[in-house]
Amino acid sequence: MSAATASRALRGLKVHKKYQGKAEAAAAELGYVLNESARSLRSVRTMTVGMVYHDLTSMLGMELLKAMASGLEEVGYSLFVSTAQGKNDLFDKLVHRFLQRRVDALVCVHGNGDGAALEGYAAAGVPVMALITKAGGYSKLPMVSPTTDGASAECVTRLKALGHKLVALVTPDRRIGPVETFVAAAKDKRLKLLRHDFRDNEFDARAALKTLMAMDPRPTAVVALQGEAAKLVDAAASLKIKVPADLSVVAIRDRSATSPAVSAAFSTIHLDPRPMGELAANLLKAWLVEDKPLKADRRLEIGSWIERGTTGPAP
Repeated sequence: MSAATASRALRGLKVHKKYQGKAEAAAAELGYVLNESARSLRSVRTMTVGMVYHDLTSMLGMELLKAMASGLEEVGYSLFVSTAQGKNDLFDKLVHRFLQRRVDALVCVHGNGDGAALEGYAAAGVPVMALITKAGGYSKLPMVSPTTDGASAECVTRLKALGHKLVALVTPDRRIGPVETFVAAAKDKRLKLLRHDFRDNEFDARAALKTLMAMDPRPTAVVALQGEAAKLVDAAASLKIKVPADLSVVAIRDRSATSPAVSAAFSTIHLDPRPMGELAANLLKAWLVEDKPLKADRRLEIGSWIERGTTGPAP
C-alpha cells in the first residue's frame, strides 16, 4: 500500500476495503491521530495554486509562468507566484507560507531545500508537483521536466552534414541542462567537441576567438549560449573573421539575449517552455478536478533546431 493510498484512507476518501483496514490498523499501532487542522485545508477550496521559483530571472521562466497561469485559469484557478531568489532556506519558507495560505496545490520550480513543509501538504492532501529539476527534500516529488534531446541531435546531424568535424563549445563553468544534452548528442553521433569554459560574467569573446582560431586543427564551428553567441559574432566582425564562411556559430537559447534582432540572426537550438507549462497545467487540473494524481515523472521535448545564416559548410 502506497503512502498516498494510506493518506486517502485516513482522510475518509474512497479506497479498497483491504487498504482501509490496513491503514487504520497501522495508524492505531503507530498512535497516529489525524491532524484536523491540516485536514481543514482541503475541506474548502480556495481556487488558488502556489508556484515557487528557486530564481525567476529569465524570459524562459516568464513564458513557463504564463502558460501555467493560462491553463489553470480555464478551470477557475488563480496562480500565486513567489521567488526564492536562489536561496534554499527562502524556498522552504515560501513553501510553508503557501501552506498557511491554504492553496489547493503547489508547484515547485527547481525545488531545493529541506522540504520540511511538504509533510503538511501530504497531511492535508494538497497536490505538490516539481517542475524542471528537484533536489534535497523535494527530490521525491512527481516532476515535469524538459528535454532538448531531439533538437540537439538534429543540430549535430546538420553540422556533420555540413562537414564540421571539430566544434568548439563555449560555456560557463557550471552545469546547464541544454548544454549537457548537446554534449551527449555530439558524443552519440561522434562529433568531436572542444570545450572552452569560462566563469560567469568573465567572458572575453575576442580572446576566446583568438585562441580558437590559432589552434591547429582549429574548430570550424562554435556553439554557445545565446548571449555569448552574440558577443562572438560581434568579436568576429572586429577580427575580420567571416561568419559563416570562416566560422559557423550556433546559439543555444538561454536566459539571455532575448531581443528579436538578436534571435533572428542565429542558427539556434531554440527552447520553448510553453508546452511544458501547458502539460503541467493539464496534469495539475486532472489532479485537482478529477482526483488523478501525477504518480511518475514526465519529460517533454521543448527544443527545436532552427537553421539560419550563421551556419554554413565547413571551410
